[in-house]
Amino acid sequence: MSLFGSLGVTRGVKYLVLVTLGVYLFQLLPFAGEFLMKFGTLVPHFTFLDGQIWRLISYIFLHSTSSPFHLLFNMLMLWMFGVEIENLWGTKRFVLFYLICGFGSGLFSLFNLFSPEMQYVPVIGASGAVLGIMTVYAFYFPQREVLLFFVLPVNIRIVLAGAAIISLFGSIAPHGIVSHLTHLGGIVVAFGYLKLYPYVAGWIQESHEKQNERKLRQRAETEAERKKFFEQMVDPILDKIAKQGMNSLNDQEKKILKKAASFDSSRLKKGKIIPLDPFR
Repeated sequence: MSLFGSLGVTRGVKYLVLVTLGVYLFQLLPFAGEFLMKFGTLVPHFTFLDGQIWRLISYIFLHSTSSPFHLLFNMLMLWMFGVEIENLWGTKRFVLFYLICGFGSGLFSLFNLFSPEMQYVPVIGASGAVLGIMTVYAFYFPQREVLLFFVLPVNIRIVLAGAAIISLFGSIAPHGIVSHLTHLGGIVVAFGYLKLYPYVAGWIQESHEKQNERKLRQRAETEAERKKFFEQMVDPILDKIAKQGMNSLNDQEKKILKKAASFDSSRLKKGKIIPLDPFR
């Protein structure tokens, strides 16, 4: 059994952790690290004014190399709260939600454009996405307790509320590569997701059902048209062949048989009434 398996880590959480750790190792390399920090961080000016939208995703997987606790804390939180959510939702929905929270929380750094000092300050880290996961966890398991500072048991809703308050007040004067705006954004995006998902999922399911109904209707119409084509056009020719032979067919009748063979060659081959090779 692998290390992740022994820890009960689900597939989505495992891959997110592995990708983030892999990116971190590249960050430790001189040239690769410089490249990632130059083009992967969420810099509001470059992201929103220069159209470098990929930064809204790439920044999630970058963490501070000067303090490994930034990475370790986020990955620990992802494991603690993400496993049960993934078990509830499934891997695909969980990973998509993680990316939506990261992307959505990154959008909150748009407000930094109003500050000349902050619009060039880079933002990195999965904290916004992780806080989104914690928000959903508090929604599904409101009575759970977590060990604050690994010592004090506190209700998950109180921890989440504390994180929201800190992010709200911290966003007034953000500094460094830590943006409280993105932290607050992760919580807000998660709440929005929880409220809107039933409507969006219902709309998608309804669209799929309508699409399937349309395909079935088109298939039925096509089959009805082919049946009519065989009855009115092909069957009389087959009767003619049975009575007068293949040599009695004109060019138009041969074209009809060739078209019929493209629709349903097995019907023409049945009983070896006619050889189909000449019509292929």
